[in-house]
Amino acid sequence: MHFETADIVVSVWLLLGWGVLVGFVFSTVGAAGGILASVGLISVFGIQNPNLVKPMAQALTLVTPLIAVPLYMRQCRVVYSLAVLLGAGGVLGALLGSSLSVSLLSDMQVFKPVFAVLVFFIAAQLAWQLFHHSRETTELTKTMRAAETFELHVKSGGRLCDVGVECVFFSLRRIIIRFGKQKFTYNPWLPFFTGMGIAVLSSALGVGGGFLLVPFMSIVMRLPMYVIAGTSALAIAIHSITSISNYVRMGIELDYALLGILMVGVIVGSATGPALSKYIPENGLRIFLCVVLVLIGLRYAGVL
Repeated sequence: MHFETADIVVSVWLLLGWGVLVGFVFSTVGAAGGILASVGLISVFGIQNPNLVKPMAQALTLVTPLIAVPLYMRQCRVVYSLAVLLGAGGVLGALLGSSLSVSLLSDMQVFKPVFAVLVFFIAAQLAWQLFHHSRETTELTKTMRAAETFELHVKSGGRLCDVGVECVFFSLRRIIIRFGKQKFTYNPWLPFFTGMGIAVLSSALGVGGGFLLVPFMSIVMRLPMYVIAGTSALAIAIHSITSISNYVRMGIELDYALLGILMVGVIVGSATGPALSKYIPENGLRIFLCVVLVLIGLRYAGVL
């Protein structure tokens, strides 16, 4: 099938298959969805315009958050104040990153090496997760106690919002939330500027940014994983929509036919990922993805 805007000829079944792969990996591992989307658009389908690849890839990674966020909201597992602050900073970062990228990363020969660096970074992050083992402690931390309380409440059949996210205090200098009967405090300016920085990078390269948002909320903010996924997804949705809109405003014409077919595959992959991933060893999937990313990085860096 010929796609006029992208100026490529590609099988519909190949598009659907790659879309399923992107959705499956993103929903299972929580990262690398934008990377695989970009690799597919460039190396598998043959698009030669980086400025078309970036918003198209971001649009594909936007599908999963749009499906997941409403579900997390109903379970009271979204920290709205944090998501809005990350998203607000992300709006400014997305406008800056996409505006700079249109001119500075418009040549595929320049875009590929920069993209390779990002791929290597994500591969290193996955490898660190595989080999890093946290030291066990005899005393549960606040984060672990909150997660344990939530787990026990779920097992008892209780109403999730009874121990879900609740905003206790809000000011320009301090925000306090409660989850799992534990209080968490943070300065609102930290996520605002962090969201801005992450959005500059992700919008410039056409990825979602979850590979940086998730570690930030887990390692720096010490939040339970139960609230990180939904909060990160909402923040990603906010700055991704901004980035895509800005690319379109600057004259980048998306190939909507191509995008629509890929999105069908992503939706299928996002839906089947959680159902099938429980049968796949997590470390095995991460090792496979890590190897694939290293090979992609070497290819885009001109080594292979």
